[in-house]
Amino acid sequence: MEPFPDLSTLSDDELTAYLRGIEQEEDEISRRRRLLHGRIDILRGERTARLRAHVAAGDMELHTPESLERPLYAGTGELAAEDELAALPALDTLSEDDLRAMVLELEREEDDISLRRRFLHGQIDIIRAERAMRSRGGGEHVAAEGLGSILGHGRKPAGDA
Repeated sequence: MEPFPDLSTLSDDELTAYLRGIEQEEDEISRRRRLLHGRIDILRGERTARLRAHVAAGDMELHTPESLERPLYAGTGELAAEDELAALPALDTLSEDDLRAMVLELEREEDDISLRRRFLHGQIDIIRAERAMRSRGGGEHVAAEGLGSILGHGRKPAGDA
């Protein structure tokens, strides 16, 4: 990831262009994230239908897992070069293991995209705060000590009154 620039050194036009670039990147990865969610839902639905069919046929018993199959979050924020998602294969041609592997692969990519998206939202919030400060005049800029309230959307940390 590229370092965040010192916003006080950017002109208003440069700041606006920088914000537009970040918003465009966020739009693009949000679109991919929605596509991934749709694919994950389709594949999970297939897994669920297969499990139900096995249980209904008496081929297996359901049990309560001791832990979640997937960690709550496993993303790195590093995104692979974006390419078009290949069409899903015919679901009835996939083995149980292949189906599970596809879900896990898509979940990992979604974790990475979600982390990057949260990072971009923080940058967008900081840039918008800088623009708001500039519009009020007075020569103020976003300072490091003000980032908590900007990124926390005005919420005070626990314990502050």
